[in-house]
Amino acid sequence: MIRLLSSCILTAIVVVVASCATDYTSEMRPVTSNLRMDRPDLAVEEFKENFTDSTGRNRLLYLMELGNLMRLYGNFPVAENLLLQADRLSDQQRGIELGQEIGSFLSSDLALEFRGADYEKVFINYCLAACYASENNMEDALVECRRVNDKLRALNLSYEENRNRYSDDAFIRYLMGILYEKAGDLNNALIAYRNSAAVYDSSYAVDYGISAPMRVKSDILRLSSELGMQSVYQDYSSQWPGVSWEDEGSDADHGEVVVILETGMIPSRIEKSYTFVFNDRIYRVSLPAIANKRRESWSVTLSSGRIQTSGFLAEDLAGIARKNLEDQAGRNIARAVARLAVKAGVTEAGEQLVEELTEENSGISQVTGLLLSIVGAATEQADLRAWLTLPSQIYVLRLRLPEGVHPVRVTVNGRTVLSDDSMTIDPGEIKLLFLREG
Repeated sequence: MIRLLSSCILTAIVVVVASCATDYTSEMRPVTSNLRMDRPDLAVEEFKENFTDSTGRNRLLYLMELGNLMRLYGNFPVAENLLLQADRLSDQQRGIELGQEIGSFLSSDLALEFRGADYEKVFINYCLAACYASENNMEDALVECRRVNDKLRALNLSYEENRNRYSDDAFIRYLMGILYEKAGDLNNALIAYRNSAAVYDSSYAVDYGISAPMRVKSDILRLSSELGMQSVYQDYSSQWPGVSWEDEGSDADHGEVVVILETGMIPSRIEKSYTFVFNDRIYRVSLPAIANKRRESWSVTLSSGRIQTSGFLAEDLAGIARKNLEDQAGRNIARAVARLAVKAGVTEAGEQLVEELTEENSGISQVTGLLLSIVGAATEQADLRAWLTLPSQIYVLRLRLPEGVHPVRVTVNGRTVLSDDSMTIDPGEIKLLFLREG
């Protein structure tokens, strides 16, 4: 009996050790470390070396990560191909396969196909828009921004109740305004800026602590005045007294440099586990979480000679990721409890079966029950999969310059991340740049 018990415990230990596989966050650490050091080339190499299988349950995550890495590396055609595949796959994911569902209740949610959070699905289109805009393809960039509207509408309709707080994206609406303005469509640019301000002052102010930035307000006043929409102008100017706009934007004598600056790394998920003993059985519940930290503070400036402007925080993806996981907490807990019940049922059934097949009072059935409960606890793992090459925050910087050739510099926390001594500025032009730091 002692020998059998020892064998069972040894087997359980082996199972526990085998189940403690490296989580996705740890596997991605070499990749994200290289991004922090501004080495997207090495990040691409690390990712390809560590993630070679792109056909399984993590196919969508693979396409998103590699597509974004190739974008940051500057290989836009390859990035676009990968991200378009990701967008199509995300649209095609419907329902859950029975085999995956059963597997998830017997082990963990890692058995399920990765489908991404709502904000991750939306940022596929942002990354595509950034690729196209970097190639000066405004038409396709705007198509991707408009896709966000359709995608968010569909996502919100899928929630009958307990909707996610991330139901609209103020930053992407503002980016849409920049793209429309760059393309010369001022009417649609104004609509996009107004929509952006509305989202900032409603859900973003409440959920993420970001109300409409001053620059968003001045862009609305500037374009409504330029388009001769006096009623719109009067309405907003009465809401925002003291907001100046006269020396902003491009015109017949000036162009504008606009920088979309992605900073930091989106926080990874951690596992919170709860283990307890009940009736000589071991049970474990594991849930994903994101550590609560203060928002990173970045000092970002765009300058040309003595002319200088500071950037404004347009998107807090770290905050969005945390709130999104909070919104999913009820669903995650419900699944964890259901999984716990299934595993407890398997343990009980296994013990009864062994009891029927062995001698009475042999103790083998109790050992079997203990072993099965240990296996169930060992296979319980939180799903830590998330799109980890996204930034933590996004800043926007806009600087109006007269026609001509100018030195342009972007600094982040005192460090120069872009220096161009001879940037040509054409009248009426918006020169749009996408940068990544930290």
